[in-house]
Amino acid sequence: MGNIFIIHTNKIKGLFLVSKPDISKWMILSVRDIALWLFFAAFLLIYYTSLTPWFLWNIYSYASFLAFFPIVLSYLISRHLQEPIFTRTNYVFPLLCYFLYIIISGILSGKNINGFIGDFFNFVAVLFLFRINTEDLVKFGNVLSISMGALLLPSLFFYALYLLGFSLPNYYIDNPLAEYSYENYYFFLVNLNEAWTIIPRFQSVFVEPSHLAMACIVLLLTQVGNWKKWYNVTMFVAIFISFSLAGYLFLIIVLFASAWMKGRNIWNKLLALVGFSFLIGISAIFYNDGDNLVNQLIVQRLVVNDDGKLEGDNRVTTEFETAYNDFVKSDKLLFGEGTEKLEQFGWGNAGYRVYIYVYGLISLVFLLFFLLAISITGTSKRGIFVMLLIHAISFIPHAITLKFYFFTPLYIIAFRRVFKKNEEEETPMLD
Repeated sequence: MGNIFIIHTNKIKGLFLVSKPDISKWMILSVRDIALWLFFAAFLLIYYTSLTPWFLWNIYSYASFLAFFPIVLSYLISRHLQEPIFTRTNYVFPLLCYFLYIIISGILSGKNINGFIGDFFNFVAVLFLFRINTEDLVKFGNVLSISMGALLLPSLFFYALYLLGFSLPNYYIDNPLAEYSYENYYFFLVNLNEAWTIIPRFQSVFVEPSHLAMACIVLLLTQVGNWKKWYNVTMFVAIFISFSLAGYLFLIIVLFASAWMKGRNIWNKLLALVGFSFLIGISAIFYNDGDNLVNQLIVQRLVVNDDGKLEGDNRVTTEFETAYNDFVKSDKLLFGEGTEKLEQFGWGNAGYRVYIYVYGLISLVFLLFFLLAISITGTSKRGIFVMLLIHAISFIPHAITLKFYFFTPLYIIAFRRVFKKNEEEETPMLD
């Protein structure tokens, strides 16, 4: 009977023991991962510096130089791996086209020795972007998108607090790269030209809402099929509240490109979108007698003025447009006028007219050769088509083809297979 009252202390202790998770497996980082993340980190620096967030303004001119060392280190480590990172061999032709383009465009624009040194470090970055294996290249598209979502999430939160009237710490800041001044709230900027409006356009930490919108647009193309992820939803929200006309138009293109890349019928969606856009436009015109953000920032900019131009077509100044009209009739059209000649018109001109004025038609031809060269190395035919389409359409208002924040995601989608119809879809045209 005495054994009934025996207390087994070991069993009682077991009730209060908390098993410790084996975190050692989380701490293991392979040498290949180290090499891969060296490359990713270096290219993230290049990518975001090209997008000019306020905290990277001071290193804008030498970001590629800083990235050079981790990229080379990544390559040196990769050479001794059983599964190397830089394995693609069909990079020579597109790289040669890129080299010819930067040399010719650099000479025609009047670039100095410092500019060509910067081009050298950009060339090294592009070389290894072209050589990284396809699987890791597509993975880098995910890294870029997650990093953008992680940057935008706190930015959107504090921007919402700002709109709700919370007093947030801020200070005045001038952009040394453009004629803009801001109230810097650390997590987002407010352009002083828009601070008086009811709702200033959202631009996060970047210099313009359109820069933010276009960056998110091309990143979303690398995420087709995964748009429900939190970081992609965050980018959609950022595009909508940027009130960027170009961003909205390109978002429509991306929505249809996404459906087509997934092999879906897009005509029904096109008709539905046209009807929905028409209803939104009519509602914006009449709501509150047109005194609303959608009408003022979007609809009114689509109106054709007395000169036959869209009101939203403010990519160049009147002075530059007059000079450009004379330029296209001259014998300088082929080789351009150079950057120095452009500076007399001040800051604020952009688009295809500026590109042709500075670099001439010769550079445009070599740029086209380069895009075609990288197209024949891609492994996704639909991705290649979308890449070329976005480049072609965006060249008209922006002409930012080789800006890393724009070029890199578009390059990635040429290798991201969303819809496979047959095995030919997986074969690069140049191998």
